[in-house]
Amino acid sequence: MAIPSNPKALRVLIIDDSAFMRASLRHIIGHTPGFTVVGEANDGLAGVEAIRNLRPDVVTLDLDMPGLDGIGVLKRVRPPPGGAPVVIMVSAFTTQGAALTLSALSAGAIDFVPKASEHFKTDLAQVGELLRSKLAVAAAILTGRDRSPPKPRPAEQSVPPAGDPPAARPCAPASAPVSGGGSAPPSPSPPAPTLRHVAMVGAPDLVVVAASTGGPQTLPDFLRPLCPFSAPIVIAQHIPAVFSRSLADSLASTLGVAVVEAEDGRELTANTVYLLPGGRNGEVARVRPNVFALRLLDGGSAVYRPNADILFRSAALTARRPVGVILTGMGSDGCDGARALAQRGAPVLVQDPATAVIWGMPRSAIEAGLASEVADPAALGRRLAAMAGREG
Repeated sequence: MAIPSNPKALRVLIIDDSAFMRASLRHIIGHTPGFTVVGEANDGLAGVEAIRNLRPDVVTLDLDMPGLDGIGVLKRVRPPPGGAPVVIMVSAFTTQGAALTLSALSAGAIDFVPKASEHFKTDLAQVGELLRSKLAVAAAILTGRDRSPPKPRPAEQSVPPAGDPPAARPCAPASAPVSGGGSAPPSPSPPAPTLRHVAMVGAPDLVVVAASTGGPQTLPDFLRPLCPFSAPIVIAQHIPAVFSRSLADSLASTLGVAVVEAEDGRELTANTVYLLPGGRNGEVARVRPNVFALRLLDGGSAVYRPNADILFRSAALTARRPVGVILTGMGSDGCDGARALAQRGAPVLVQDPATAVIWGMPRSAIEAGLASEVADPAALGRRLAAMAGREG
């Protein structure tokens, strides 16, 4: 079903077998500036045909549909990384739905909006707010790719001694283009930032990782050449609570290594990856020499949870040889925490923005002068393996 559209707006196709859901999503998207609904489909087969005929910029896609489900749609359409259509899953807020959603992310969806059918009617405002934030991510992907991130250059001098911070530059989020259709006008490229040189003595005793949009797709590439690793790895992946355990299980199955959802007070061990529970912050504490434990935190003012800044700052305070890693995501979470690590003279490895699903988090760390290395996720994993004295 095609719908007249505003030619200046980003074009959205809704695929869902529920008439109520289609009407609800149409209402939310129709009241989101810069977006317009150009069509609807009530099952997966009709959705594939609509994608090919209407060529939408963005697709909202249900997972559980008769005939052809959402993952089947993704496999037939195969959305290109960083190109149209950007697919946002609208999936059941259940354990089973979480596992399927992660499969959808691996198949090409960039993000998801969890729905609980029994509460959807009363939580429509909350769902609308969440969906609008995902549409903003889609707009950033579609309209921000013409701005080539500056290529970092190696530093000529080593990092200042511990306690002397690098030249202060703010951790402002890399600006996301405003949605409104078409590509954003090119802007002058800023001078290429300089990488900090870090001469680390000894293997890392703790690795802390920040990831957001695109993280579930990126983490396997980063962890595969790295694991099992001789120090604990703790990940702050922005994710709702019900999805974190499924993500840990999925990573463990994919990589064949120990990946667990973190528990409060649990001692951290080598050869294990710990994923902070969705929606909760966490910090690392030293319980005795060379032994750390996780402390899970509720509440707080952090916008993103699990919050990477909180995790990174705690690593800078407790570990002798910490390493920070910042992967794909919108905003600047991890940047302030990376500054605390840099003040310790610790390495901060940052994903090359050109390889990220969305480049806000990596780019803000690079532009703040905090990155010691910039590379694609697999290369960062190999570099960490080399720090531990082995080839990845």
